[in-house]
Amino acid sequence: MMKCSGWFATLLTLLLSGCQYSKAAPVRPALIEQTTPDMIREIQHVIVALKGGKAPKLANNVFMQRSTLFLEKGNILDAYGQPILGSREGGVTGFELQIRGEQCVLFYPKTGEYRVLPGIPCVPNPQQP
Repeated sequence: MMKCSGWFATLLTLLLSGCQYSKAAPVRPALIEQTTPDMIREIQHVIVALKGGKAPKLANNVFMQRSTLFLEKGNILDAYGQPILGSREGGVTGFELQIRGEQCVLFYPKTGEYRVLPGIPCVPNPQQP
């Protein structure tokens, strides 16, 4: 009986220690300290990979002040460049810049998917715990 309880204790220890390593990496809101044109292109590429469509125009300071990005689909314009009333093509789409473990990622809450941004160094957002 002693051998059986020792074996069981060893098995239980291995199972519990295995659970420790399978925990998900912590997720933290992130910022970019200084964007570059290459970083903006990488973000645009990842946005297209996550949601499809065309690459959006992004500000030069994207993700430098906030961890969230909201993209609003534009209105259809008439021949004079005026928006056609009621022609809204879709609404607002949101993205979040995050640090997952040690990686900078762009998260798309609508689908729950994210993509790693290997060329972008992120820092934790001090305004969001």
